[in-house]
Amino acid sequence: MIRELPLANPPRSMRFHRLLSPVKALLSFALLLGMASTSIAEDPTPARYQSILAKAVRHVAQRALPSVVTIEVIGVMQADGEVRQDAPTSGVVIDEQGHVLTSSWVTGGDSASIIVNAPSGKRYPAEVVAKDEHRDLVLLKIASGDETWQPIEFPSTDQTTDTVGETVVAVARYGEINTPMVSTGILSAIGRLDGTAIQTDARISPAFYGGPLVDLKGRFRGIVIPAVGEGGAEESTAWYDSGIAFAVPSPIIAQKLDQLRRGENIQQGLLGFVVAGSDPYADGTELSVVRKRSPADKAGLKVGDELKTIGGQNVTRRQEIKLALGRYDAGNEVEIEYERDGKRMSSTATMIATIPPLQPQFIGVIAADEMEEKTADDSTEDKSKPSVSVIVQNVWNQSPADGILKINDRLIELDGAPILDTNALRQRLWASDPEIAMELIIERDGETQTVSIDPLTLDGPLDRIQSFKTPAPLAADAWNVEELQLPDITNEAAIWFPKSELAAETDPDETPSSPLALAIVLAPPKDRDPSAILGPWKDLARERHVAVCVICSDGDDQWRPNEIDAITKLTAASLKRSGALPSAVSLIGGGAFTMNEKANPADSMALGASLSTTNVFAGVAISNETEPPAVRLRKDGPPRLLRVLIPNPPDSELPFWAETLRRIGCPLQTTLTLNRDLCLQWTQSLLAM
Repeated sequence: MIRELPLANPPRSMRFHRLLSPVKALLSFALLLGMASTSIAEDPTPARYQSILAKAVRHVAQRALPSVVTIEVIGVMQADGEVRQDAPTSGVVIDEQGHVLTSSWVTGGDSASIIVNAPSGKRYPAEVVAKDEHRDLVLLKIASGDETWQPIEFPSTDQTTDTVGETVVAVARYGEINTPMVSTGILSAIGRLDGTAIQTDARISPAFYGGPLVDLKGRFRGIVIPAVGEGGAEESTAWYDSGIAFAVPSPIIAQKLDQLRRGENIQQGLLGFVVAGSDPYADGTELSVVRKRSPADKAGLKVGDELKTIGGQNVTRRQEIKLALGRYDAGNEVEIEYERDGKRMSSTATMIATIPPLQPQFIGVIAADEMEEKTADDSTEDKSKPSVSVIVQNVWNQSPADGILKINDRLIELDGAPILDTNALRQRLWASDPEIAMELIIERDGETQTVSIDPLTLDGPLDRIQSFKTPAPLAADAWNVEELQLPDITNEAAIWFPKSELAAETDPDETPSSPLALAIVLAPPKDRDPSAILGPWKDLARERHVAVCVICSDGDDQWRPNEIDAITKLTAASLKRSGALPSAVSLIGGGAFTMNEKANPADSMALGASLSTTNVFAGVAISNETEPPAVRLRKDGPPRLLRVLIPNPPDSELPFWAETLRRIGCPLQTTLTLNRDLCLQWTQSLLAM
C-alpha cells in the first residue's frame, strides 16, 4: 500500500500493506523504538501489532527522507514532435557534493532539462554524469553552491544479509511540495534480473523509481528501478503497483559509485556463447555456439565444451550461468572452468559491451536428428546421454550445398567442432562468419570425408534463394480443413493440412519428399471466418506442401497483446495436428499479402508475437508499413532464429525498425511485392538451413 507520509505530527495509526505474525518480528519493532515493556503480551492483538509496525515504518522513513529528492524531467521530445513533461520521480543523495543516484526513468528520452527538488524545497538544475545501463541507474550532479546535502548512509557489507521474508520500506517524494510517500512489503526474492536485483512486493509507482529501499533498522538496502522480469511484459513499467518491484542492492551500488563519479558509463558484459538446449532450467551446460572473435572465442572456448564454474560459482544449467555472469560488466575479467574430452580446463575472458551483429548464413540443407542406440558393451560413451546423428534429408535447389551434400549424408563436424543436433547446427550457421568457407566432415556410404561449402548470407533479396522443387502435390481430397478449439482460448482458428496417412505414403525408390512446413496466418480484425479465409490459400498450399492455419482476433476491432499466448498455443496445436516441422513455422500478418490495404493490426501482432516468444516461429512476413510493437529486445540472449520478410518496392526505403531487427541478428529478406504464393514459397524455405 502506498501512503503519503507527513513530516510533522503524524497520525497515531496508519494502514500498511503487510502485517507479519511472528512474535520475534513484533518484539524487534518494539526494541527498535524503545517501546519494549513487560506489559506486552506474547500474543499481542492485531491492533497493537499494527500500531507498533506503523511507528517502526514512520521512524525509518523519517531517517531516510532527508536524503531523498524529487526529480522532474522537462521538455521530452516525442516521436510526433510534441513536447511533454514526464511525471516526477525520486533520487537518493549519495555524497555532500550533490551527487544524486536515480533510475533510468529520467533518461528514457531526450529532455531539455532535469530539475532536482531538494528536501529544503529549493529547485536546482542537474546534469547526467554517467549511466549504469546494466542496472538501470543514472548518476546526476546538482548545480548548487548553497545547499547542504545529507547523503544516505551505506551499510557496511557485514551488517546486512538479504533474507527473503524480512520487511522493507520504499521511500519517495512526489511533486513540487516534496510530499513524502512510503510503501511497505517484504523482500520477496533475491538474485533477480540475472543476479542484479532484489525483489519486493511493496506496491511501487513511478514516483518511487530512484528512491531508496530500507529495512526496519533504517539501513539502506537498495534503489528501486523500473524493470520487469524477462518476458514478463512489453514495457519496463508494466508491473508498477502490482506487488512486484525490483531494487539494485546497496552493496553493488557502493562498488560502482567511483566509476560513475569519474563519468564512466557501465554496460552489461557479454561473452558470446550459447548453451545447448531450449529450457533454461534443464540440466546441461554444453556450448552449442561460440561466436567468432568474441571474448569466449579468444579465451579458447569451443563448441562442445561443458561449463563447470563461472567466477568460482558452480553452474549446472543455463539459468545458473546467467546468474553467475549477471554481476559482471563490460571490461571485467571472469574466470571460466570447463570440461573438454573429459579433461578439466580453465580460462579467463574479458567481457565486452557489444558483439558485432549476427549475419546468419544459409547452406541449403534439410536435416533431421536420428537417435543412435547404444549397445550394452559400449563402454566409451556416457550411457545416460543419448547419441544423435544429423542426417541430410534433402538439399535445396541451387543452394551452396547443392552438388556437395547428398541425401542420407551424416553430418559429423563443422569447422572442427562436433555437430550436436540439428538445432545446434542451425544456431552455428546463424552465428557463422560471412564469406568464409565452411569445412564439414561427413559420413557417406560408410566412409568419412571432408567437404567445403561457401555459405550464403540470408539477409538480402529473397530471389537469391531459389524455389524448392517439390514432388507432385497430393490431390485436394488428400487435404482437409479442421477447426481448432482449445480450452480457455476464444480465438477462432482453422487449419488446412494433408491427411497424415496419405502424406506419409512415399515410394521407397523415389526421392524422399520434403517435410511439411506450417504457415500461421493472422487475419485482419474485420475478418471473422477462418475457414472462409483459408479458401484462396488451399491450392497454393498443396502445391508448396505447406499447411496453413488461420487465426482470427478475439475482438473485431483489434489484436491485443494478451492474445500472444493464444497464438502460441494454437500454433502448438497446429504442429501436433499437421505433423509439420517445428523449425519451419512462419507467422504471416494480414497486411503482408493483402497488398491493396495498408498494414493492419495483424502485422503488428505478428511481429510482436514472433519477437516475444523464444524461437517458436522461424519467420515472420509483414507489411513494410507495420507499426512496431512495444517489445523489449535483449541483446544477451541466445540467437533469435527468425527471418523477417517484407516487401521493398523500387525507390522505397526500408522501415526505420529494420536496422533494429538486423542488430539483434534477424536477417531481413526483401522482395518487390508480397502475395500468398510468395509467402508460402518463403515458408517452405524455412525447412532448410
